[in-house]
Amino acid sequence: MLRQTDILARIALVAILIGGCKSRVEDSPVSPSKDEVDKPTPKAPPTAVPVTPAATATELPALPRNDFNRLAVIAHLPLFWRADDNNKDTVDADELVVLSGSTDKYVAGGKLTPAFDAAYNQLLQARRTEAVRKELNQGRITLVETDFTKRSAEQVAVMKELQAAARLLDELYQTQTGALPLRAKIPKDDTASHALYQRNNGPDCAAPATADDSFCSAAANFGEPRSFAYPEGPTLDKAFCDMLGKQPNAKELLDPFVVVRKDGDGYKAVPYTEVYGQRMKKIGARLKAAAAAIKSEDEAAFKAYLLAAAQGFDTNVWWDADEAWSKMNGRNSKWYLRVGPDETYFDPCQVKSGFHMSLAFIDRSALEWQDKLTKLRQQMETAVAATIGAPYKAREVGFQLPEFIEIIINAGDSRGGLGATIGQSLPNFGKVAAESRGRTVAMANLYTDPDSMRIARARAQSLFVAATMKHFSDDPSASRLDTVLHEAMHNFGPTGSWKVDGKKPEEVFGGRLDAILEELKAQTGSFYFLNYLQKEGAATADEVKAGYVSSIAWAFGHICRCMFTSSGKPRTYSVLAAIQLHWFMEAGAITFTDGGDGPDPGRFEIHFDKMPAAIDSLMKKVGGIKARGDKAAGQAMVDTATSDKAQRAMHAPLITERVLRYPKASFAYRIIYP
Repeated sequence: MLRQTDILARIALVAILIGGCKSRVEDSPVSPSKDEVDKPTPKAPPTAVPVTPAATATELPALPRNDFNRLAVIAHLPLFWRADDNNKDTVDADELVVLSGSTDKYVAGGKLTPAFDAAYNQLLQARRTEAVRKELNQGRITLVETDFTKRSAEQVAVMKELQAAARLLDELYQTQTGALPLRAKIPKDDTASHALYQRNNGPDCAAPATADDSFCSAAANFGEPRSFAYPEGPTLDKAFCDMLGKQPNAKELLDPFVVVRKDGDGYKAVPYTEVYGQRMKKIGARLKAAAAAIKSEDEAAFKAYLLAAAQGFDTNVWWDADEAWSKMNGRNSKWYLRVGPDETYFDPCQVKSGFHMSLAFIDRSALEWQDKLTKLRQQMETAVAATIGAPYKAREVGFQLPEFIEIIINAGDSRGGLGATIGQSLPNFGKVAAESRGRTVAMANLYTDPDSMRIARARAQSLFVAATMKHFSDDPSASRLDTVLHEAMHNFGPTGSWKVDGKKPEEVFGGRLDAILEELKAQTGSFYFLNYLQKEGAATADEVKAGYVSSIAWAFGHICRCMFTSSGKPRTYSVLAAIQLHWFMEAGAITFTDGGDGPDPGRFEIHFDKMPAAIDSLMKKVGGIKARGDKAAGQAMVDTATSDKAQRAMHAPLITERVLRYPKASFAYRIIYP
């Protein structure tokens, strides 16, 4: 069994590639996901009936008849909904049967009474509570604990300031998403709903079986968070997002660090500081206090970043913070910190940056390997360019090699209710990103606990045939290598700074499709570089096979989440996973076999000899789409893989049933102080 330091060194040796631009997240304990931690997404509102002047049950969500009758028994209410004769999905006075007591209490003068309204609301809250508990039961507490009892007084002082900043940042992020006002709508004695809100950074549900349940909400009024980044009124759907991109001032409106507000008949961009300024300044003050606590010269780079980040929170100008951050590394600081607005996945249009914090200590075990392998970066860019072909040409790349970090705490957009970011390449915008001078990290202490590893194997066994399972590795280095290669690929090929006819990717494809194509490129690059490293003698055949299995297991974990939210927003990683599985199955590199031994008949087999050609063809396809700005071809890939026909062909219902047998990791962060 390799020691942890040996594992990290081996990964660094095999994965010498890494740099910055997006992030990768673990959606489930199977293996690393990219940055789409399970976060609540907008869902369609429950069916409602016309509002009457009085506050009656008709203003509340419509409870289905079966639920009404089932819950009435549990609540010991003498009510029975005989039939929905007019198919309105709402109970009418002539459809209600009062089983005992006075009928007039609930129906008077042919109308439902206030007593019925109260009873109806009681049933409605019971249905909501059921959904909330079902949501919570799909999670599994996974502890991330950091002991500061033997750390220096300086480190303890810094940590306390940053922990306070993290709490403030959670509230700032909840303000962005529109969740914070709904916190007051949680009943004081409703412990489950308070737990849901705390876990999910808001009132909405995120777990696969409840994410689209209209009754699953921590808020007793079923209020839906509305992104504060956009004006009241318009439905925040694809049409609205596309419309913003067609405005005369589209460049300003699509800026990641502004909100959109109405301006006469059009729209205007308002800087973050004008809408979130008070909360931002409080966070900046904590960062300055953390910097003031640093007295040692060997943390000068970290102190410089803290001060630059604090300035960003004061001014909404983040480029100096990026520069200071890019100069930090494992040689000049023990700390890893990224704080500010970065990823856009949470945003309805996927263009606005969400505030977050990731704080960790750097594991220095891989530094010597980084020195040895820096030379491979340019060779890898050259290989990718040759595979993609015209019009793309190899660029000079200079991003930093991967750092391995031990997470202490996540906050804001980095803290999902289920799962966690296990790899990230940043920044996404600005000069540092354009010049490939960002940083890439792999979170080395996540999903390595015994429960996560046991569940990962059990899930894989339910989906892979025995011949494929022979190459499933319990060594976390397999999934970590997948993460490292994914993050590296964000720096190769057409990146966020690549322009087509003078337009950036988000302008060419729109935020939603651009996010899918960029993550598809990165995950396909993870497969691609496994083959490349084997050719270069830096990876063995067994390591490559283990990497294939890990990556496909990861894909299963996302396919189970469905492709789109009920509001129509694509789930980025679910869609890219479906595209890859569809592509590999069409190429015969992955097949499904009915029957078989064990309790789960019907499993998938990876044909390792056919994978390289299928990977190369997919790399050429997606790389070419991004290089040419071929929006139609990109959308066609999405539409094909997410169609009912393709979902049936890849046995998505079977995948979903088997993956959802196991609860998903819900990380709890604990710091032990002296």
